[in-house]
Amino acid sequence: MTDQTTPSSRPRSPHFVNKEPWDPYVSERLTAEQEKYYMAGQWKLMWWRFRRHRPAVVSAIFLALMYLSTLISEFIAPYDLHTRHSSYIFAPPQRLHFVHEGQFLGPFVYALKTTRDMETLQRVYTADTTRPQQLRFFCLGDSYEFWGLIEGSFHFVCPPEGGQFFWLGTDRLGRDMFSRIVYAARISLTIGIIGIALSFALALILGALAGYYGGRVDNVHQRITGINKSFPHPAQ
Repeated sequence: MTDQTTPSSRPRSPHFVNKEPWDPYVSERLTAEQEKYYMAGQWKLMWWRFRRHRPAVVSAIFLALMYLSTLISEFIAPYDLHTRHSSYIFAPPQRLHFVHEGQFLGPFVYALKTTRDMETLQRVYTADTTRPQQLRFFCLGDSYEFWGLIEGSFHFVCPPEGGQFFWLGTDRLGRDMFSRIVYAARISLTIGIIGIALSFALALILGALAGYYGGRVDNVHQRITGINKSFPHPAQ
């Protein structure tokens, strides 16, 4: 059956009239979050993107800790850079333990027992599990010169009394590898950041001069740069 009602008899929908002034940009209004994003500066956008990248955050924290460690390398290293242990040449790394025969002793290492392989005449090191040796913390150990200026002997960790602590083993001269790596990190990281700072400063000055004066100064700068780039770089 068809609807026989006429248009005039159908119920009319209510007519709404907005008395507010017409705003042609009503569809372009931003929410608070959108406005915060679009009004943010370049550095803030970079910071937000950096925080969302977890590997970058973890790497930055690790690198910051490494650079902080360079400030107190003498304090972190259990031995001085040049301390030699002639009785422990090429000693293996000593594992860190906490429990001995079911009893908690805190951080300790087992004493190293040295024997001689009569076929190769090499020293053989084995851990003496009957002699746990507890590490000392915030203690006095090898003397050093802090940054080559102040004499001291205070360390974060020291070897046990009458024992040794070679966390990463020793080299061919009996020097503690962990201590040498701590000192080497200071040299490597310091040279790296100084090199980057000098390169940045030099490039900023030359680029500013070339951009400001232009002409011959810019041409000379570009030719020097081109000549420098033409030389083959060493393989990484």
